Order: sequence, then structure tokens, then C-alpha cells
Amino acid sequence: MRAPLILTLGLFALAGCIAPPRQPSQVMKDTFSQCTWGKVEGKALSIWSYACPPDAGAVKLAPDDKVGGFMVISNDGTNHLLGYDVIRTFPKAKGAPLESVLPEVLAATGKHQASCALVKTAYGDWGEVYVLEPTDAEKAAYDAANAIEPQANPCGDLGIGPAGDRFFKVMADDLKKVIYYDMGSEIQIFDPGTLRSK
Repeated sequence: MRAPLILTLGLFALAGCIAPPRQPSQVMKDTFSQCTWGKVEGKALSIWSYACPPDAGAVKLAPDDKVGGFMVISNDGTNHLLGYDVIRTFPKAKGAPLESVLPEVLAATGKHQASCALVKTAYGDWGEVYVLEPTDAEKAAYDAANAIEPQANPCGDLGIGPAGDRFFKVMADDLKKVIYYDMGSEIQIFDPGTLRSK
């Protein structure tokens, strides 16, 4: 009898180690009340997100393993891309500063000004993050022009722009990954706080 008892106790202990599903915030629940909450898994990362039916936006998150992240696609049966990755990974050496991935970021961002750099800034609950923006005279010229009317992204697709929040941060559970987040201008269907390495 002792062996089955030990086995049973061991199974209960293991069950206690399995994390319950991550729940969305109340704001997300209210915003996406017609959508389904679930875990989305790629080859290297997982995240929790909503999948919304055609009558509630028809969007969902899908892995994009080419960039080590996730993209928004339609959820109307066609699965066509909606034009952008919202999360992507840039590998870095352990112990190297986040800025060390700048060459790879510039290669991925498309056309950009010469002075574009990863600049540290404060971002609400996220604390310190990095944004891709021009520096020195190019930054001053951009700010002056942008104050008059919205300007195109001076540092390409992954950089600052007149709409939306895009930033970079070292992944909390894997210090060899820099994660790019595109948080858009409105609430996103995914919870970036649930992003995990596999």
C-alpha cells in the first residue's frame, strides 16, 4: 500500500506545479467579450491571446517562426496576413547590452535615417524599454516637423512613428533574447506579460 500512496501523493504534488491558465485583465475581458482566450505557441515562444470571430473583428494571433514571434492574421477562414508582426525576437549574446542588436534591428526595419539608434526610455508599467529613433540633429528635425503634422516613421517599420507604441526589451526569462513589441494605438488582443520561452 505504501508505493501506491507515494505515487498518488507524487501526482498531487506534480498537479500543484502546473500553472493555471493565465487570465486576461478585466479591461481585456470587457473589450473582447465575444472572443476566445487561449494560449498560442510558436517554436520558441508562447503567449496568451484572444481569437475573435468574424462578427467581433475576425482577428487572431498566429506564430511567425521566421522572426521568432507572432503576427496578427484574419480569423475569417482565410488566415490572410494583416500586414505586421506584433512580436519578434532578436538574439543577443548573454551579458551583452540590448543595444548590441542594433545592426540586426536596422536590417529588419527597412528604410531608416542614418542616426537611428536604440534609445532607453521609461514606458509606464513596463519600466525601462528601448525605442528605435533618430538621434541628434535628425531627432530635432523630426520632432519639429512632427509637432506641425504627423511624420512618417523615421526609423522604418520597427521605429517610432505618429501612431502606435513600438519598443524593445530583454526577455525576462531568457536574457539572450531581445523582444520587439508592437502595441499599436489601441488595446491589443494579446497580453505581452504572458510571453514565455519554451
